[in-house]
Amino acid sequence: MLRLALPYIRRAPHPLGQALCALEMHLSPPQEIAVVGPPGDPATAALVTAARRGFHPNAVYAFGDGASPSERPLLKGKGLVNGLPAVYICERFACRAPLTDPSAVAEALR
Repeated sequence: MLRLALPYIRRAPHPLGQALCALEMHLSPPQEIAVVGPPGDPATAALVTAARRGFHPNAVYAFGDGASPSERPLLKGKGLVNGLPAVYICERFACRAPLTDPSAVAEALR
């Protein structure tokens, strides 16, 4: 892709950033990250921090309390895991097993 764009990049280098974003989107599928847990719970806050740490330009986030129904499609059917806040990492609405440990979330998103 970059070889094809090279003549244009040489004439106008500013669009290079957009070309790189397009390449990155092509190589990395979008992720959907749902964090569920009571808003005031320190365990929920730790999971939110772990999920948002790092650079994830292809990620979409949704946050819910895990108890009340949500109209957000990403949160539907996702709740607490054994009473604990959880993070669901999904691609194209197919989710991995939920994670309740912040270090496991950070590792999964690395």
